[in-house]
Amino acid sequence: MKKIALFIAFLSLSGISHAATVAWNTQSADTGLIDASAAALSVGNYVRIGYFATLTDSQIAADATTLAGIALLNADFKEFAHTTVGTGIPIAGAFDVSSNPTYSSLPGFSPNSQVYFWALDSTNNTSLANALTTVTQTAIGYVPFANDANWRFPASDVASATTIDLSSLSNANRQIIAGTYVPTSSASLTSAGFNSTNHALQLATVSAAPEPSKILLILAGSGLMLVRRRRRN
Repeated sequence: MKKIALFIAFLSLSGISHAATVAWNTQSADTGLIDASAAALSVGNYVRIGYFATLTDSQIAADATTLAGIALLNADFKEFAHTTVGTGIPIAGAFDVSSNPTYSSLPGFSPNSQVYFWALDSTNNTSLANALTTVTQTAIGYVPFANDANWRFPASDVASATTIDLSSLSNANRQIIAGTYVPTSSASLTSAGFNSTNHALQLATVSAAPEPSKILLILAGSGLMLVRRRRRN
C-alpha cells in the first residue's frame, strides 16, 4: 500500500527550547506520488507541508491550474517545511526526512491549523523559488481535521504527537472516503486527484497561459495603446 506519513512529534529537550519535530515520509517500497501519466514523481521535485492562510478550496482549485495562480497560492501558503523526492529514500515518488522548526522561526504561522500537503513537478529544481516558477504539474491534498484530528498542526511547541498518512484518504478496498479533499482536482476527492489503482496522490497539469482575467487586462491595455497611437497620428 502506497502511503505518505507525516509524523509530527513535539520534543522537550533538556537545556534547549522546545521545537516542533516533523518526520514525514513514504512508508512503503511503493511510490506515494505519481505524475499525470501515472509514473512515479521524479527525484528532486519539491514537496511541502503547511496551510493556506486565506484561500478557500475553490480558490485553490482555480489557482492551481496556471503558473500565475501558483504564484498566488505560494503567496498565501504558510510553510512548515519542505523537502525533495528522493531525500532519505533514493527512489522516485518517495522521501524520508525529519524537520524541526520552532513556531517562533516561522513568521505568521498559526499553530492548530489544517495541514495541507503540496507536491510540485518542475523543470528547474535548483531551488524552491525556481521550482515554483517552472512547475508543470501539482497536487494539493488534505483530510479536514474535523474528520481526522491528526491532520491539524499541534497547538504549540510542547510535547505531543500526531501521524498523518495519505492512505487515510481511502479505505482498505482503495475506495475514496467521503469528506477528503484534493483541491487541485475538485471540491471533493476524485480519481483525478487520487489514483486508486496505484494508491497514490496524482499530480495535475499546470498551464503556462495567463488567467482569463489577466488576458482581458492585456487586451484592454493593448487596445488603449492603439487608440492613443491613432490619435497622435
